[in-house]
Amino acid sequence: MPRFMTICPTHIQGKKEDAWNNFLSGGYIAIGWMDEDLTGKSIDEAILIIRSKKYESEASVIDVFTKFLSLNVGDYVGVNNVNHGLFGVGVVTSEYRYQEFKHNTGVDDKEEFYSHFREVDWKYTNYVRAKDILSPGERAWEPYGTVGSLLDEVPPYIRRLLGETPPEESAKINYVDPPPDYLDSVVEAVKRLKADPKHQERAHESLVEDFFCAIGYKKHRDIRYRQGRIDISIWDGDSPLVIVEVKKDWNLSLYNSHGAVQQGYTYALDRGVRYVVVSNGDYYAVFDRLKGLSSSSNLIGEFRLTALEEEHLSLIDRLKQESLTNPNLEELFRHLSESFKQEGGKVG
Repeated sequence: MPRFMTICPTHIQGKKEDAWNNFLSGGYIAIGWMDEDLTGKSIDEAILIIRSKKYESEASVIDVFTKFLSLNVGDYVGVNNVNHGLFGVGVVTSEYRYQEFKHNTGVDDKEEFYSHFREVDWKYTNYVRAKDILSPGERAWEPYGTVGSLLDEVPPYIRRLLGETPPEESAKINYVDPPPDYLDSVVEAVKRLKADPKHQERAHESLVEDFFCAIGYKKHRDIRYRQGRIDISIWDGDSPLVIVEVKKDWNLSLYNSHGAVQQGYTYALDRGVRYVVVSNGDYYAVFDRLKGLSSSSNLIGEFRLTALEEEHLSLIDRLKQESLTNPNLEELFRHLSESFKQEGGKVG
């Protein structure tokens, strides 16, 4: 079964369209970093070479090359413009190849060119916006990084875009309406605040506090404001349980919260906190730092209080104090096992 991966055409700001046109006219995709031919090298051998270079972003470089080298002939690739849209979609037609300065990333400086490439047969070459191809309930590609996840199958929205499956009727979502009684007052507060265009960012922090109170935490005891630069932290006695990074943007989502996630992770790493939440008071993205090796793989789930689905209620239960202070050991060991497997796959 063919797989799917997105790839960014350049690291040069403002040059994505130019770099995409080079992908298109040349019939390839490419990545950069090393000026060293990896033809005939296994992934494990490539990783050893990468480690010898001592990159500051070594884990990211390994991740990119592992995915790029893992592509098979027949796999699908999409060239993305962060989360806004896709420049094009094609099918990989060659094994890994190397040609020095193969890809012009949009500037004349050859130090910025990419040399590692795969040939591609482009199937769709008109720019398309994400919102025009995603059905309700579908999640788009990862917006940041050189490559996205290497998915085990081609997403339905790509199949539809290429005409390989007929357009679907809007997926029916089982919303929880009305919301559970314990959340009703919080949902109403969110709606009132959304109707007030002059509200301050502090009001979003109040919504977050209201939410955590609704699921069992106590003000002034379990919920603390402004511990250093942390917006809100959730505690159990003297032990911090959750770092919450709060933003004012009502359009906050997994795909435009990269900076907020990184801020939350910085504070969580500094204080040894396992859970990170990014929220605007309505939208919540929940991360478990013991799950996987990156923030994207740490994601447990996301929900919006004003558009709750049945599946979101178990995630909300996960945030309750009794769940965080009495962790599921089976889940914990599974997370650790998965992390070791990922690390083992990287170092060979």
